[in-house]
Amino acid sequence: MTLEYIHKDSSREIINLNLTQEITNNWINIDSSSKKEFVQAFIPAFNSGQKIVLFDKNHTKLLKFYKENDLNSFEGMNEVNKIAKLLFFTSGSTGFPVGAFKSKENILKEVEVLKNLLNDFNIKRVVVSVPFIHIYGILAGLLLPLHLEDISLIVKEDFLPYELLEEASYDDTLIITTPLFIKALCKVSDDKELTKSLFISSTGPLHLDDVTLFQNRYKTTLIQLFGSTETGGIAYKKGINKEWDSLMYVDIKSEDERLALSSPFISKYLLENTIKEIRQPFQTQDIVEINDNKFTLLGRANKLIKIAGKRISALEIESIIETIPSVVKAVVSLVYKKELLRSEQILITLQTENKIDKKLIKEKIAQNFGTLTIPFKVEYVDTINYSSMGKVIF
Repeated sequence: MTLEYIHKDSSREIINLNLTQEITNNWINIDSSSKKEFVQAFIPAFNSGQKIVLFDKNHTKLLKFYKENDLNSFEGMNEVNKIAKLLFFTSGSTGFPVGAFKSKENILKEVEVLKNLLNDFNIKRVVVSVPFIHIYGILAGLLLPLHLEDISLIVKEDFLPYELLEEASYDDTLIITTPLFIKALCKVSDDKELTKSLFISSTGPLHLDDVTLFQNRYKTTLIQLFGSTETGGIAYKKGINKEWDSLMYVDIKSEDERLALSSPFISKYLLENTIKEIRQPFQTQDIVEINDNKFTLLGRANKLIKIAGKRISALEIESIIETIPSVVKAVVSLVYKKELLRSEQILITLQTENKIDKKLIKEKIAQNFGTLTIPFKVEYVDTINYSSMGKVIF
């Protein structure tokens, strides 16, 4: 694998990578000022068995935690150190992030599975729009290209949607990106045929309408990956499918309607103030309907809303609200307030050109899903902000 780095002035630099280096017994954080420096440092460190902590340095609480704590001093770290080589943190958008330790086996086993998903494609170029500090960025954006061997890894600090589209116009290109970019590309007024390129998206499921529009516009293939920092990859789906296929080696079942799984990708240890060991099967908060080794994702336990006797995902409601003129973006969540006569309430956060009559929102929901009986509140913000992985930051 060679690294092709695109500078701010659009010039390109080809870099051959070192594959090994000397290591220490400490947990280190890669102190890099660019994606180029990160790739150059991470590949030889990981290959050589160095223990690495990965987090966003803009997350001040995590940076403070790392500077003030010696990971090797935590009780139980002797057992963790016997297997763990990487420490990732969850996004932390709703609280302090949870740390998930990963062994080399966790990581490389999943890379093998992802590589098998690409057997029908002759990938020669991999373009990455995601940051490398999260598990998806490392797995799909860095280690998968490394194990595809004779390819070019194309990296830029921040791709714009039209730049990503330009890179995808080269045959045999794999684009590693997020739902935010897929939705943005649906709005680009440039209908290219990308029949020999492939897109992989993760960090959150896309609405079926977005997938349909994207594939029809670009005549390309889209693979979605589903998983979490703690579980690693769980499932995938290609194109316009409602059902997710569980990844190779992942066994799934339903416990209290929630997805439970056993998998070689699941972290054995978590860091939540103390070291905690995960037992398998591991139960998630995802409500699913299972059919053999496939499942339909109904939504997160706190993102499913009952309307006219049916459970509707917040994602579906968001898509409907965003069809209202002047609505730029919508985020829907279910909140619980003990002081309310009915403890659950829908919170709708809107980025709009002007304020919307609540009656119009209620009518729009009723037209598509039935009468809404749960009370809802609308909050307006200037901008709905997203993390580097495309997740909403509240």
